[in-house]
Amino acid sequence: MIRLATPGDAEVLRDLGISSFVAAFGALYRPADLNAFLADNYALEIWKRQIGQPDRPIWVAEAPDGRLVGYAQAGACELPVTPLPEDSLQLHRLYVRPGTLSAGIGSALMSQVLEWVDTSGRPPLFLGVWSGNEGAQRFYARYGFYKVGEYDFPVGEQIDLEYILRRD
Repeated sequence: MIRLATPGDAEVLRDLGISSFVAAFGALYRPADLNAFLADNYALEIWKRQIGQPDRPIWVAEAPDGRLVGYAQAGACELPVTPLPEDSLQLHRLYVRPGTLSAGIGSALMSQVLEWVDTSGRPPLFLGVWSGNEGAQRFYARYGFYKVGEYDFPVGEQIDLEYILRRD
């Protein structure tokens, strides 16, 4: 089941975000860089502030047993896109619980995000993806995303090359 996040989901979302990020990317970073990034980007207070904001929705995928197995977050585009079309949107995050990949959770979440974009008048939707994450790039390509740029993404002191993808 896909639903909007509620304030009671904040801690689980934080933990899911951290575990998903670490499972996918943790081995790429020195522990100090990884810990600094997680502290800055996955703090519980950040989740508490963002949940319930209508202009930055967070959808959660809930398993039949009530466990959260993924989430997606969208909102106004904050990527370095020039020129940035007016009212552009961004898929900020789409994560699935480690061990549940290929179960259709990511697709269900993406469908929810695209439905939201369509009801918003279908402005362009952007996202950032690590240049080395070819699996994610293939996933996004299936939904019509294509590369339009690059930018530097800091994780602690390490700088990663990210691709900017767009869907019209």
